[in-house]
Amino acid sequence: MSAIGWVDYSSAERERVSQVLSMLKEKGTLDELGIGQVRDAFADVLFPGFSTIQTRAKYFVTLGYIFQDYRNLNDKLRVKTDLPTFISKKEDELAAALVKNHGDDVPYGIIGKESLDTGVARKPSSVYWNGLRQFGIVRKRLSFKEFSNLYQGVVNQGKHEYHEEDDDDKNSAAGLLTKPSTYQKNWLEQIRIELTAQEAIFIKDKLCMSSDVADSVPVQIIKHDLLTQVVDLENELVDQSWRIQSLFEFLKKKSVSSKCKATLACALDFSLAIEGAHIRYNCLIAQHANNHTLLSECELDFEQWLLEVKQVPELFNSSTPSLWFNSAFINGKRIKPKTQLFIEKWVGLMRENAVVTELDACVEKRAKANKGARCMLNKGLSESQHWVGMRKLEYRWPTAALILADIKDGLNVNA
Repeated sequence: MSAIGWVDYSSAERERVSQVLSMLKEKGTLDELGIGQVRDAFADVLFPGFSTIQTRAKYFVTLGYIFQDYRNLNDKLRVKTDLPTFISKKEDELAAALVKNHGDDVPYGIIGKESLDTGVARKPSSVYWNGLRQFGIVRKRLSFKEFSNLYQGVVNQGKHEYHEEDDDDKNSAAGLLTKPSTYQKNWLEQIRIELTAQEAIFIKDKLCMSSDVADSVPVQIIKHDLLTQVVDLENELVDQSWRIQSLFEFLKKKSVSSKCKATLACALDFSLAIEGAHIRYNCLIAQHANNHTLLSECELDFEQWLLEVKQVPELFNSSTPSLWFNSAFINGKRIKPKTQLFIEKWVGLMRENAVVTELDACVEKRAKANKGARCMLNKGLSESQHWVGMRKLEYRWPTAALILADIKDGLNVNA
């Protein structure tokens, strides 16, 4: 039995490792060609604060409620109560309350509804923590553990009484975390997964006030009053649609920021260009597995892909990779050199109209270098082997669309 371990340097590193391990369990994240870093970099620019394991918008306010519950404990009890433990227990209670309050009609997205007896394994506080920081609800760039320790210390030093002027004091409890104005002491008794109108306004306002995410897709949609139209567009799409491409076709005709449009365009071009490499890789997988049906499907897919990229004449220009990298890797982030070289090599081969054998050699070399002994081409595969890895990239848009739909529904409550 194999295991994964790491040297435990900080709680921030623990969180990052936990998130990576969670993502490895998500469907469709197998990254044989090692381009996930570019995909995630684009996603961080387009949808900062969102992740593929988020489910509903409600969790952007519930942690604030729990922190406020801690502040409301009497002094003697609070001093003896460990804040992370308090939050963990409250999140278990939150899952149970949501299930109970929805009765027989339990909706999608309640975190921990399958593990009420054993406790929530993947806590909302970990799933939504980066978003809470990106949206300015949490005002420190600390890990959850580090922030909780700081907050606990501040509150128990006698600074827990809330005053409006505390918001200007970054070292006060109110300055560390914005308390949702919708907080009520009995919130857990009546909690439901849907946003109230006031909660939707709170999340909407925090998004729009955060300069860090000003040119992101969700903020641009909200700021330009496109929320209802975008949600309606999503609801009309068929299952096989390239959802983020449909979104771009809609947004490029609207007055969203030029930076947002340009980044979206680069992300879509990158996805289209690299899809060909993944198709060729699956041709190799099919040959290796002696799966003639899969091979025929992949070869047909490749022919169709070639027709598609011909409609984008500048896709494989020599300057195109640099444009992608400059759009995706911002704020000091850097692409891995070997990933960069592979993408530039693939683009170069396509620009030169290289034969399929050259394309396949490039892809095979990259997969084996990236995965080593774990590469699928180094394993014995059955004839029932199916598609491996990615197709068209959605860059977390499906998750963001669900969150935006929740906000839209909340804003329409009592409207």
